[in-house]
Amino acid sequence: MNAPLAEDRLQRILDLLARHGSLRTTALTEALGVSGATTRRDLDTLERRGLIRKMHGGAALASQDQGYQDRAALHQGRKTDLAQTALGLIRPGQTVYLDAGTTARSVAQALRRTPELTRTLRVVTHGIDVAYELNGECPLYVVGGEVYGSTFSLTGPDALDTVRRYRYDLFLVGCTSIDPTRGPTNSNLIEAQQKAAIIAQSTRTALIADSSKWGPPGFATFARFDQLRDWVTDHAPADARTTFEAHGVQVHQPQPR
Repeated sequence: MNAPLAEDRLQRILDLLARHGSLRTTALTEALGVSGATTRRDLDTLERRGLIRKMHGGAALASQDQGYQDRAALHQGRKTDLAQTALGLIRPGQTVYLDAGTTARSVAQALRRTPELTRTLRVVTHGIDVAYELNGECPLYVVGGEVYGSTFSLTGPDALDTVRRYRYDLFLVGCTSIDPTRGPTNSNLIEAQQKAAIIAQSTRTALIADSSKWGPPGFATFARFDQLRDWVTDHAPADARTTFEAHGVQVHQPQPR
């Protein structure tokens, strides 16, 4: 597997720290497949941005909220392109379940820019920031539960009970990573269970995840590849495309500008 590029490495470090809380520099270096010197430079960059705090021999996220806000800022142009591509999967009049997280927030912002489509939809979400973006834009249903701060999502038993009561035409779902042998994963077990429950209630599920998510093994798998209908991504590495298409998944990429 090729070593990730600079901004992708920074995102990977943030994802790993969000998953584990803190990690030693040696563990990050091994996970990234780069030199120790490169990892230390990346940690210096993230510390200057205020995203992490360095400790003796390792690092941790500076705070959950700050980590979220800056994950939203990373790759913003890429997320905007993915969100616009994802809109092409939505049909007027559908009930759309929109995941929580920074990519889902970009999709919500894209929906705000297309009121002629959005006002025909019913949108369901457990994302607090997603609900904020779409408030007043369409019929909107927010699933309640316990707040999971690092993604501004509402999770837990109450949320699971609620999502299982309804049917959804389309689920636009994000992930922490895409394990080549297991499928898309999430760093939080409760969120993974919630995503799996939504998939079970959805006619069509589309994964929205950029190419940096492909490869690293994740904590909790929430779907098999054959449970997905679409993968919206910026770039599909050859082995990733082969894996997805072998399971009948359509790969969608933004049109060149």
